[in-house]
Amino acid sequence: MTFRSVVLALVILAFLPGCGGDTYRVRETNFVAPPTPGLDETLIYVFREDTSYGAARKFAIIDNDTVMAVLTAGTFSYFKVPSGQHEIVAYASPSPLMHYRVIPAPGKTVYLYCRMGYTSGMYMEPIDAERARALMSEFKYTEIEIKGEKAKMDYKAYYDNLYK
Repeated sequence: MTFRSVVLALVILAFLPGCGGDTYRVRETNFVAPPTPGLDETLIYVFREDTSYGAARKFAIIDNDTVMAVLTAGTFSYFKVPSGQHEIVAYASPSPLMHYRVIPAPGKTVYLYCRMGYTSGMYMEPIDAERARALMSEFKYTEIEIKGEKAKMDYKAYYDNLYK
């Protein structure tokens, strides 16, 4: 098989039903600000840098062991979690790309920015509310229809063990 025929076969497979599909049914929608988190909750926003990097067209945002969002370049999403320690992971099959540990923040909002570019590198960092508001006006908001799906592993336990 030549290189050209292998590439053609991969392109065809990507467009077949069920292949390269949208597992969580991600969609862009109008952004509506969520209610303020309760005293026992933390609201987490995750933004993805507006660059396209290699083949990583989209990646899942996982909270500990549950898929909470899917982001493409220049998009963001949010979710509420019970206050506590949370490992937020950006995942593109077959492995995590970046992660950030959110420490207990009862009643607070945490803003995370995923840098994923040739020049910026690949990492997740906290940003302030002012920067987040600016990004909300520039970026598109995404939601997933299939919520609560478990990831292949519990990343909080994984990183706890890794950093012992």
